Amino acid sequence: MGNFLVIVPSPTAAANATLFRTAVQRFKRLKGRAPSAQHETAWAQVAAFARENGTGGKLAQDATTGSWLLAVGSWFHADGSAAGAEAHLLARALTVGADRLAQELEGFFVIAVGDGRSRRISVITDVVGSRHCFWRQTEQGIALATSSLVLASLGAAEFDPLSGEEFLRTGVVFEDRTLFRAVRKLPAAQVLQFSDGQSVSAHQYWSLSQLDPEKFDQRSAAPALREALLGSAQKIGRLFARPVCDLTGGYDSRAVVAGFLAAKQDFATTVAGPAESADVQVAAELSRLTGKPHLYCEPAPEFSLPDLRRTLALTDGECDLVAYARIRALHQTLAEQFSVSTNGSFGELARGYWWELLGAQVGARQPLDARQLAAQRYVVEPCHPQLFPATSNDAFVAHLAAVIARANASLTDQPNSTQMDNAYLQLRMQRWQGRLASSTDQLWPCLSPFMFRSVLEVMLQTQARVRRRSLLVRQLMPLLHAGLAAHRLEHGHPPLPLNWRTWPRFLPAVPVFARKVARKLGLTTVGANPALAQMSFWQHPETRAEIQALLDPAQMRLGDWFDPARLRAFLAEAHPPSFSFAAQGSRVLSLELTLRTLHEELSSDVGESA
Repeated sequence: MGNFLVIVPSPTAAANATLFRTAVQRFKRLKGRAPSAQHETAWAQVAAFARENGTGGKLAQDATTGSWLLAVGSWFHADGSAAGAEAHLLARALTVGADRLAQELEGFFVIAVGDGRSRRISVITDVVGSRHCFWRQTEQGIALATSSLVLASLGAAEFDPLSGEEFLRTGVVFEDRTLFRAVRKLPAAQVLQFSDGQSVSAHQYWSLSQLDPEKFDQRSAAPALREALLGSAQKIGRLFARPVCDLTGGYDSRAVVAGFLAAKQDFATTVAGPAESADVQVAAELSRLTGKPHLYCEPAPEFSLPDLRRTLALTDGECDLVAYARIRALHQTLAEQFSVSTNGSFGELARGYWWELLGAQVGARQPLDARQLAAQRYVVEPCHPQLFPATSNDAFVAHLAAVIARANASLTDQPNSTQMDNAYLQLRMQRWQGRLASSTDQLWPCLSPFMFRSVLEVMLQTQARVRRRSLLVRQLMPLLHAGLAAHRLEHGHPPLPLNWRTWPRFLPAVPVFARKVARKLGLTTVGANPALAQMSFWQHPETRAEIQALLDPAQMRLGDWFDPARLRAFLAEAHPPSFSFAAQGSRVLSLELTLRTLHEELSSDVGESA
């Protein structure tokens, strides 16, 4: 399904169904979705909401025990059942319990089970926490929902300045924070229990600390990853009749496509972007090798403010609305022809992503330099001085270093490569990639085979020396598809191991890597900021007046946080093509539209009660 709502009322709260009815109305207004199924008892009230393409939205119930189950995303059970078989999953949950059930699942999901025998609600999050779900404590009980904005609308919702700073500086909100202090995100790989309007317990059922970083060596790693990837492709193929796979000029999407081919699955491929880009050109060449249908999607046109409001309904304002509006337009087009979108997210873990920061000490059992990681991979955008003065940068780097240290608190005795993987999963993939995927999943199903637990565990348990410099993926590709392995990447060389037979095929990549080294040494300048394209819509004749009205510093809701004079100075410069803080301009717009929408929703209550 696209969304769910669970109210766990306090037995002492008066009129305990009021909170549920209010929340359902919020879903209708803020998300534009009416419930496809509802169920109300004295101990829980629940609602299911289908995706925009009509899939999902089922509420499984057991009449004998009065139990029920809700699931968002796409889950896969060890017995071969999968999303759509929620009644079967409920029966299993009632038999073995939520803790055992969590160990039997993989995929991209949040599952809520209400056990009528104990009157206790269990919520299971996927191993990365990518499918977002949130909770809020109220006087009437606990509200759980897949929308942080809906939960924020259930009462006074104080804006969180720390989350706002994280969002404006990086485009991401970290840890369990949302834009509102009263609303928190459920953590990854958890079984959480609620009863009588209270949180009862929380148990983490999966962690990198449980894995063996030396399990797979150079001989066993690639074959093991091949088998796991084939298994995930087969599971997706059995569940969805018409998959479409992203295909670009890089490693990860190519590995997914090769996995689908090796698993003998039916699928099509797609690529988006400027026609002259390397991704588009290489994808066209690869598609001819696959023999599968290939769809090229041109960049989306300009967007209006109503388009951004529709995008807000999917994202809750937790990602750049301008950037996601283009993603939304692409997926709405694809959803008309296909049944699921698959991509190569998480595949970069097989390539030791960000391990270059570890230098020659990759795999050493020593603490990760959290401050270096924060400074070189998270706090990388220049910040406009009217938003945050340069003197505050060090404090923000220290803040994110502390976030990284907390994420790795249980891994300090593990290799630094494992700590880097965990920081990448917890900070970037759970919150950034997860927000994008959770938004898209409200339109139609989306999945990455690489995020299946069975695949993740092979990558994360492969010896560090095998994963360095993309060696694991370069060994994997010939095992999946020789033709795709031999064809060039976007930089000109093929995804093959470098040896005395293949080295001439790597010569086209030499100038590319030379330019990267030169940039790091400061010998060349970086080209035009691609984020400038995000602001071109500000100048569209049908958009300019609406944007100017929304971003009037004297009227902006952000004025409660920023001095309106600072906002005015920032916005006075926020015009392409010369503005070099375009991404922050889009985020200011996104944040203001989110706060304005919530304010209007809460104000409507006053008008209705009057």
